[in-house]
Amino acid sequence: MKYLNLKNQSLNATIWTIIDIVFNKATFFVATLVLARLLGPNEFGLIGMIWVFFTIGTTLVDSGLSVSLIRTANPDDVEYSTIFYINLVMSLIAYLIIFIASPFIADFYAQPILKSLIRIYCFGFIITALRMIAQTMLIREMNFKKIAILNIPGNIVGLIIGVFMAMNEYKVWSIVGLYLSNQIVATMMYFIFVKWRPKIVFSIEKMKYHWNFGYKLMLSAQLNTVFDNMYNIVIGKFYSVQSLGYYERAYTFNNYPVSILSGIISKVSLPLLSQISEDKQRTLQVYRKISMLSFYILSPLMLGALVLAKPLFSLVLGEQWIPAVPFFQILCLGYMLYPIHSLNINILSIYGKSNLFLKLEIIKKVMLIVLVLVAFNFGIYGLVWSSVISSYIALFINTFYTGGLILYYTKDQLIDLIPTLIISIFMAIFMYIIHILLIDYINLIQIVFPSIVGLFSFGLLSFITRNESFYCLITLLKTKSSNDTSN
Repeated sequence: MKYLNLKNQSLNATIWTIIDIVFNKATFFVATLVLARLLGPNEFGLIGMIWVFFTIGTTLVDSGLSVSLIRTANPDDVEYSTIFYINLVMSLIAYLIIFIASPFIADFYAQPILKSLIRIYCFGFIITALRMIAQTMLIREMNFKKIAILNIPGNIVGLIIGVFMAMNEYKVWSIVGLYLSNQIVATMMYFIFVKWRPKIVFSIEKMKYHWNFGYKLMLSAQLNTVFDNMYNIVIGKFYSVQSLGYYERAYTFNNYPVSILSGIISKVSLPLLSQISEDKQRTLQVYRKISMLSFYILSPLMLGALVLAKPLFSLVLGEQWIPAVPFFQILCLGYMLYPIHSLNINILSIYGKSNLFLKLEIIKKVMLIVLVLVAFNFGIYGLVWSSVISSYIALFINTFYTGGLILYYTKDQLIDLIPTLIISIFMAIFMYIIHILLIDYINLIQIVFPSIVGLFSFGLLSFITRNESFYCLITLLKTKSSNDTSN
């Protein structure tokens, strides 16, 4: 009965997380698409230059403490208030550092506008910190329905303000307006509808407990941030702002579906796996099912997008963004694995292996430095290919260690993923053939007809080969349907 209730709870949480992430990210994504058509590569290149500093500050604000709260059995008001004040102080420190460093960042890239751009954009640190605990509480309760509803107004307001500013020639500042208005409205919604307020209490003991776990995740996140944005830094420094703009849009296009799926996995699997972590067999079963389902969804999506990249960019962004297509196609090959990376991180978190987590991140970043140094000799495309190679090497490193924790080793995980990969490759071949036959038609036809063929062939091949993930997905949909009917 416990596992049945847990299954229904996790399914419901997953549905609402999908609604939240798909709708809200879609709104924000559509806004950036409109801005991309109204603006151009230069404006997005400028944002790409400051992105690493923004994400460093964002990870510093939370310091891994939210994850620590989620995995804690019964946190009390003292813990919530203590972490709230730590997050707020960290946001102020992060903003002060960025504020002081902004002239040097502008000089590094030889772009004077970056000084004021980064100072205003990064004010979002403080705004985000104010709602972090309220959001963490809802995640702990697996109340993803409320999270979805509270996130909607900010995204709608951000879209309206960002597009309005772009249409009135505010250029790069319209991207800033989009982000800050989104954050301000979202924080107001959490403040109004989550009935929690920080108390005037602070526990050194609680701070030490959560900090001892969280700071290692924070250091790991900082490493991730710096090295994930290494390409932005290198391209922005040694190539043109326009080249960075092309790379940034290709990265964002890839990151959109990936971040949706990774976000669902991260938000749902952490509290879910935390509840069953003492049962290693049950944890293995849930982990295996989630990893296989995520790959089953993402691998055909990424390979299909790779095939249709040129008409897709031309239709959605316009002809000015066609030079971004090769970057996008290369990145598609690496991003298929990202949800599995997220799942591996959660396994390390629920078993309190933050030391191991930090160790693995250091190993992977040393490896990435070597790859980038070698790839730099092969130009900008060599750099992008190195990110794909690093993703595959990271998979082997992650699964080697997490596999030992739940007795699901790298070899076993790869064997489970290969059937889906083979089906996805055949699907992509069918799509490519149809795409070539329709090459002289308008972009919409080049996208729609190959997509229909791809969807049909992927489903048919899944049925013929009796793909395990296919039948698992059908079972989940039937379960949800029967639950809705009974309610």
